[in-house]
Amino acid sequence: MKPLLNVSLSRSRWALVSLFALVGGLACGVAEHPHDTQSVGAGDDFGPSSGAGAGTTTGGASVGGVMTAASGSGGGGSSGTSDAGSGGGPAPSGVTINLGGVDVPRERAIAFIHIGHSNMAGRATRPQSSRPFHFTETHPHAFMYHPGSAPELAIEPKTAGDTDAGGPGTALVKEAAMLAPDYYFISLGFGWPSAYCSQFVPGGLYYDKLIAAPKAIKGRVTFGGIFIYLGITERHGTAADRSGFPECINTLVTAIRNDVGEPTLPALMNDYEVEGSGEFVVGGAVATAIRPEIERCPSVVSNFALVSAEGVGMQDDHHFNLDGHRTWVQRALATMKDKGWRPWAP
Repeated sequence: MKPLLNVSLSRSRWALVSLFALVGGLACGVAEHPHDTQSVGAGDDFGPSSGAGAGTTTGGASVGGVMTAASGSGGGGSSGTSDAGSGGGPAPSGVTINLGGVDVPRERAIAFIHIGHSNMAGRATRPQSSRPFHFTETHPHAFMYHPGSAPELAIEPKTAGDTDAGGPGTALVKEAAMLAPDYYFISLGFGWPSAYCSQFVPGGLYYDKLIAAPKAIKGRVTFGGIFIYLGITERHGTAADRSGFPECINTLVTAIRNDVGEPTLPALMNDYEVEGSGEFVVGGAVATAIRPEIERCPSVVSNFALVSAEGVGMQDDHHFNLDGHRTWVQRALATMKDKGWRPWAP
């Protein structure tokens, strides 16, 4: 009978721990979205846990689109120290993430979530002169992460899905790293060809896939923003998908914000691809149906901005080429500056 008693006590303790965990989770203020993939086994992806709260599921440190004092002052040296804690704000967390053999403080590890259709997965292969920046040249502070392996230096075509062409992921973290050399940047990318908004929201085909990396890395980084390529693929959905596009984007952005514990995380999306040709030309049926809905998004989604695609280089009739991705990324980062959303590089 004694072994049975031990089992009973063990089960009782487990039930008590589970109850405390549930109560604690409800007290956090921002609830994770309930879906099938609640936890992601990151294993040793980020190096040994260190510092207060390492390995927990606390969020990053951006509040209202502006980093809190725990995120650092935006200055400081490459040692990763900050002025936080000395001016009355919260002290640095002490949590680190291992990036290329360097233990980087969470406050100086900025993660960008970028998701979307085939343009995000990557269709760009030219111009030839621009290929080194995207495909072969790395930056020591620009990384990408996919669950199941340690963060690696960002390079196309590996950031968001394609096997032989590039998207915006590498340009995004490299451009940011050039703006803020004391910080590290991490691409958390997911793209899927022809996918449209309702397929990305919780309960859709791809939400668990796109949120896997952000949830796995949560607590080890500061989330810097959400970058979206969507809109033109709504032609594959229903009339309701097109007319309800802004509300769908709001659902998607809100779910991501909740799952990473950042309810005001800035989000940016492409405006209509006005350089498109053929069936995608401005004034055509595709543009006429979706462009007004794209332009409604900033009035529906908080802390949200559209980034112009005017004049970007094109790979074909509706995908950006390598220069187009880089131009769009530069515009997105400039928009963040204008709105006060990038305190890591004011």
